[in-house]
Amino acid sequence: MKRLEIIANQAIEEDIIDVLDSSGYGESFTYLHPVFGRGRKGRREGSAVWPETNVMFLIYIDSEHAAQIMTKMGELKKKFPQEGIKCWLGDGPQETI
Repeated sequence: MKRLEIIANQAIEEDIIDVLDSSGYGESFTYLHPVFGRGRKGRREGSAVWPETNVMFLIYIDSEHAAQIMTKMGELKKKFPQEGIKCWLGDGPQETI
């Protein structure tokens, strides 16, 4: 099991959900909004000065589907080069209850 984290500008939230839907994970994720932060693409603070916010997706997934989503997220990043998009893939939990 893998843990996939995606943090991106809220402007492309629906595009990310489309990627998850087309990969069979459209109903199997945790979604957090708003998410505040700073990065190379600027600040996302939801304030009058920095009005945009980010979204965050947490997905526990098998390796094959994780690789497929990572590839599609790379394509999405090329499609929207001005929007902040980051993905992290790591080991998921070894045990659950």
